[in-house]
Amino acid sequence: MLPDDDFREVLAKLFRHEVFRPRTGLDYQARCELTYERLRVVGEHLPPGSELLRDLRKLFAALEWAAVADPPLFLALTLHVCLGLGAVVEFGGGRAERHVRELDDMTAFGALLVTEVGRGNSHLGIRTVAEHDPETGGFRLRTPDGAARKFMPNVGLAHVPKTGVVYARLRAAGRDHGVFPFVTPIRTADGTPDGIRVTPLPEAPLLPLDYAVIEFDGLLLPPSALLSDTARFDPGGTVDDPLGDPQHRLRRSLDIRHNAWVASAAALAAVARAGVVNALRHARTRDTVSPFTGERNVLDHRAHQRPLFGALADCYALSCVVDKVKEARVRSQQPGTTGEDDPAWTPGPALNRVYGLVKAYASDAAGRIVTECGHRCGAHGVFAPGRWVEYQGMAHMLGPAAGDGHLIVLEAARALASADHYEPPPDERIAHDPLDPAAWPGLFRARERVLHGRLVERMAVARRRGQTGFEAWNNRASAGVEFVQAHVARLVLDAVREARAAVPAGPAARLADAVQEVHAVRGLVAHAGFHLREGLLTAAQLDRLAERDNELCDRVLADLAAVPQLLDAPEELLGHPLWH
Repeated sequence: MLPDDDFREVLAKLFRHEVFRPRTGLDYQARCELTYERLRVVGEHLPPGSELLRDLRKLFAALEWAAVADPPLFLALTLHVCLGLGAVVEFGGGRAERHVRELDDMTAFGALLVTEVGRGNSHLGIRTVAEHDPETGGFRLRTPDGAARKFMPNVGLAHVPKTGVVYARLRAAGRDHGVFPFVTPIRTADGTPDGIRVTPLPEAPLLPLDYAVIEFDGLLLPPSALLSDTARFDPGGTVDDPLGDPQHRLRRSLDIRHNAWVASAAALAAVARAGVVNALRHARTRDTVSPFTGERNVLDHRAHQRPLFGALADCYALSCVVDKVKEARVRSQQPGTTGEDDPAWTPGPALNRVYGLVKAYASDAAGRIVTECGHRCGAHGVFAPGRWVEYQGMAHMLGPAAGDGHLIVLEAARALASADHYEPPPDERIAHDPLDPAAWPGLFRARERVLHGRLVERMAVARRRGQTGFEAWNNRASAGVEFVQAHVARLVLDAVREARAAVPAGPAARLADAVQEVHAVRGLVAHAGFHLREGLLTAAQLDRLAERDNELCDRVLADLAAVPQLLDAPEELLGHPLWH
């Protein structure tokens, strides 16, 4: 999914602005201040955030370019548009127009306050309370104890106005009505409102931003602060919620994460592409000399080709599945959208789950890819111009952001094992020679099917033993993770094969074929033990698969000049080699 030419020029013009000139020697606070200076310039050049939320293609493109140019800017823009403003627009309706205006014109920046310091990403356990005040019709926001303080919103800079969307339990007329979002100023030009205590957190060098811990001590909120969505709340304290119960309300309140999940995956794929292109560009100009080889370019060496071309292949695969997820997210916002033959892509709970799984996959994959690229550049890989270290930090930080990737995988494993909007791949006979690329999708499907069946059977054994809940799942969680990884691997390979049809004939198409095979072979060989145990491949066949490395390296090398066309990393934003 590429931005159209007009919007691409808008982005190119934006990132030519002087504010994006590289800065050195900044301390942590100055670096955070620079991020908000840059964010204001973004607001001057791009459509308002509420408009971008209605045009997700442009929003995702802007976030991708921001990530490649400046990872902290990407995070601040995501927090502002996807989460802060997104929650106000999604749940506030016409009641929140004033807040939409101030966030659109960046009079204040948006922040989302969900996670609590003592409970990690366990959003089911939110304990911040918004107590209805029948005298004023408003609410009093309070933090019951230190463990319930809101953790890590970007509100640490005292002089940067912030509007927060605070997730809290609505209590009225003696009842808990579930978790709702409430909008309130956290920082203003005049300081911090009474009833709010902000404690800046220590520096976070991997992805610097003004993170903080927040405590509420009876902060008085007006009635309009409640972003009640479809629920109706009368001044007497009665809540009429069509969702029916607090658990459904919480799930609805957390739906706001979906744009952020897709945005994070898109940004991670973008920095992976930039990391690969920079590493290949470095390699082309890097010669080695030894008594054994004489003087040769580093790309002549198989020992350099294999890991770097593997990173290229995994980067292309990541980009393919992320593009499919972005397009699915765009379509899901359009009335009457239906899914594909694969129920995983059906709008609703199944597709929502895929958003989270691809975000988790992207965090792991992008981290591996940019780390490998940095390593292939030797000592040059530790310096700022190539940005590999910055991109590693971003991948690390986005793993737990907006829902921890490991917890997303565990939750998905339980849901998939219970057939929640999921059907495993059907049993099939793999009719082709296992060394033929046409057979490989069937092998990926077989692994997913077998691991799903194994997990379901283990859960059935637990039930026969009288185990339930945590006791039944705890000893089988690792099997659940393995199954979900196989499920995602199959989704990725499917996306790669579908994307190939859109690549025009020529060098880029030949390169796409080669890197698709590299990605698939690496996946099959990595699980050699499984394929041997299940009788899907023999030891001799696995050896022959592994031996394709040299042929595949030659094919990639022959069309390496087509990498920019295949990956489409914005040349305007790429870092430059250290010696230029």
